[in-house]
Amino acid sequence: MTRRIGLVLLIAGLGAAAPALAVESSVSDAVCAGEGTGQRCTVSAVQPFPDNRGGLGELSISAVRDAACTSLYIVFDEPIAFTRPVTLAVDGAPPQRFYTPRQLSDLAEALDANALDANALDEGAPEPAPPEFTRFLAQVAAGAIADEDAGTEMLRRFAAIKEPRRIGLTCGPMERLMPLIRSDRPLRLEFQKQAGGATQVYHWPRLDRRTVELRLGGLLEALDRAMPGS
Repeated sequence: MTRRIGLVLLIAGLGAAAPALAVESSVSDAVCAGEGTGQRCTVSAVQPFPDNRGGLGELSISAVRDAACTSLYIVFDEPIAFTRPVTLAVDGAPPQRFYTPRQLSDLAEALDANALDANALDEGAPEPAPPEFTRFLAQVAAGAIADEDAGTEMLRRFAAIKEPRRIGLTCGPMERLMPLIRSDRPLRLEFQKQAGGATQVYHWPRLDRRTVELRLGGLLEALDRAMPGS
């Protein structure tokens, strides 16, 4: 399987994996399907947050676990400016960044074509390549990451996808965050709401920035109860 095909399957999986969530203020009971190694469990919650305009917004959050890994999905109640940075951070750790499907597809194409020149990512792209992508390509080109391991390492580092209404964080990135989440340290999700067309002329972008504090330990605890052997 080429790296590009593997990434396309990952993106499709992220798009399909976030279920419809009931609006509730606490962690739901786990919903499980399948048995044994094929079991898959989901828990969900809704997180309200101030919208910077005197009202409230909501994030629908779900954690999903199967035999492979635990994944996290967040659905926004309004479109976000998904070409702007989206990060999930906790004090003392580098922020986890999210990437558009186009950015990840371009990176996978560069690896498949052995186009390890960092500048190749910017050719025809609507936005500059993230610096961490260029560092990764440089490591592969220098042999610090073996060519046969590059696809797996790409997913381990960068399988964090953003779309206009949702973000998804799967195996590798989520594994790095799990100890912090279990310690119940607050995570800060930062994003920018998509500006309405009527306000573009006199728009002040700061008004559309959002920072939401999340504590997700309860989601993992609910999954632990549902899948005690995982």
